[in-house]
Amino acid sequence: MAKVRGILEWIDSKLPGMEIKGDHRHRIPAQLYDLALEHAASILHLIEACRYASAFALVRCEFECFVRGAWIHHRATDDEIEQFVKKDEVRPRMWQLIEALEQHPPFEDKLLSNIKEKAWNPMNGYTHGGIHQVSRRLVGDLIEPAFEEESLLEVVQFAGIMGLIAFGEIAAMAEREDIVAEAQAMMDSGAVQIVPC
Repeated sequence: MAKVRGILEWIDSKLPGMEIKGDHRHRIPAQLYDLALEHAASILHLIEACRYASAFALVRCEFECFVRGAWIHHRATDDEIEQFVKKDEVRPRMWQLIEALEQHPPFEDKLLSNIKEKAWNPMNGYTHGGIHQVSRRLVGDLIEPAFEEESLLEVVQFAGIMGLIAFGEIAAMAEREDIVAEAQAMMDSGAVQIVPC
């Protein structure tokens, strides 16, 4: 957890002063990436406070904010962006957003579809109070949190890497290639590794 905390603190130190263009194609994704970063920090904070179920519920929120932000920035048409702004609607389903993103750089590595394939059902269950959440609330005859250390670590790592990727997108939009390179070096070094939840 200390590594992820360090990464999130590094991100917080670099964010002030980043300038993003004022149009919807740039500003809205930056806002969604920032929201993903807040979810990442909240996940870490909630796990440190032993509020595991709430932390797990935010995993899908972080992932969805990132994917929507990336899609709006890289793939959405002007009409689709306006539909989001005026009607709060994103018509394509999550798999369609990911499929559109992965047809072009920087997402052709299929990381997003791998996450969705392996973790989407648990993400939904954690967010909506499904069996993934319910099954982790019984210790013997007592109703209380029952989360394994390995699962907690996976969620923290997921939050950290998605936060780092979201921050890299913000830095790229701000044309801060120096910071993009630092973020990429952290990912390449394995400072955090993505493990499907």
